[in-house]
Amino acid sequence: MSRVGDQIKEERIKKGITPKQLGKKCGVAESFIIDIETGKKIINEKQLKQIEKILGKNFEESVSFSIEEKKEEIKPIIKEKIIPRKDVKPLDQWEDALCNIIKKIPIYDLNMDKIKGYKYFPIIDKKVEGVHPDKLMYIQVLNDDLKEFRICRGDNILIYLNSEIVNHSIAFIEYKGKKQLRKIKKIDTNKIEMMSLGDSKKDVVFIKDIKVIGRGIRVEMNLNH
Repeated sequence: MSRVGDQIKEERIKKGITPKQLGKKCGVAESFIIDIETGKKIINEKQLKQIEKILGKNFEESVSFSIEEKKEEIKPIIKEKIIPRKDVKPLDQWEDALCNIIKKIPIYDLNMDKIKGYKYFPIIDKKVEGVHPDKLMYIQVLNDDLKEFRICRGDNILIYLNSEIVNHSIAFIEYKGKKQLRKIKKIDTNKIEMMSLGDSKKDVVFIKDIKVIGRGIRVEMNLNH
């Protein structure tokens, strides 16, 4: 069972909230949220309750279960003296040891319901691809709606979690309750045009009606499709 910081980070990403946005809602600095998620700081009960309220998820049961689980693991070690642990992979231990120099970035499906896998990046000057490591994730493309822009089914798009609207970018957005990958173009200060090959026409929508979760900064091609 992962520590509470990992669970907070996972739920925050699912909700499309950046560390800065979560920190603002909690009345703390962005760095404080990042330190909690990376385990550099221990969260107290009051802070945990506040984050639970904002993210709409209770983490206490997971934390309690993790503690009890560790107690059960200790018992046979005391009785039998030496029992090799089969539930911990060497890779997991290396990931913990290298967490400050290697970033494990999840690959999600379009709805962010399931993690399809991970990719590993070196952390250089505390950044990956020039941005904070915790602001990156992959989205796997599920269809050929963006084929016109050389993005095909099975490709992975590296997403920078940021709510800013960038003209002519591939944006990861939520519109009418549905998460989508679309190329966006600013029409004016109030409207944008959303484009994809799968549309019978280009959609012009009000900026206030969409939620920008992030924007694509890299596409990794799947040669099997």
